[in-house]
Amino acid sequence: MTMLATLTTIIVALITSVIGPLLMTWFKNKLESKPKVSSVKEAIDLNELVDHQLDVMMDEIECDRIWIGQFHNGGHFYPTGKSIQKFSIFYEKLSIATSAIQHIFQQIPVSLFPKALSKLYKDGELAIVNYNTDENYDLGLFAKDYNTKSFYMLAIDDLDGHFIGVIGIAFNEKEHKLSKEEWIFIRQKVGAIGSLLTNYLRTKK
Repeated sequence: MTMLATLTTIIVALITSVIGPLLMTWFKNKLESKPKVSSVKEAIDLNELVDHQLDVMMDEIECDRIWIGQFHNGGHFYPTGKSIQKFSIFYEKLSIATSAIQHIFQQIPVSLFPKALSKLYKDGELAIVNYNTDENYDLGLFAKDYNTKSFYMLAIDDLDGHFIGVIGIAFNEKEHKLSKEEWIFIRQKVGAIGSLLTNYLRTKK
């Protein structure tokens, strides 16, 4: 073997055993150091997407109020430490003449609405077209305190079918019975919102 061939062999061995691993480590560090999307940016992006879905629903069905409530932990029972299940309204869209309720419905124990939540858990939705003649599922306060004539609620499920939230739709000016087409439209939007919330909750650190 000539001197040149021997030198070439040594150089190749050096590149393979030393420089190669160093380059791999450098590339790996560059990839891992790529800036990650902040949790604030993720929340802002989610809120914008959900807000758009609610705007579209408001325009389509011409309701007076639409809101989304999500379940969360809220303290612990004594003395076992078991989590207290609550829900809060996180999103709300209103017509011009309608007052907000989001600030009122915060940290609400699920035990206050057993009939409504049981109905949603079993059937996925409930309808109160007329508060005087229909079952109101203990939701009469919306008619009494917020002048609601017709009220609808639908369960929001994640992609695994878990009950993670509620969407409420209120008509205050007059009674409104949803048409078949409106029900189909609303169910599609609720499914889209469930997907958005699922993706956010799964990636949240």
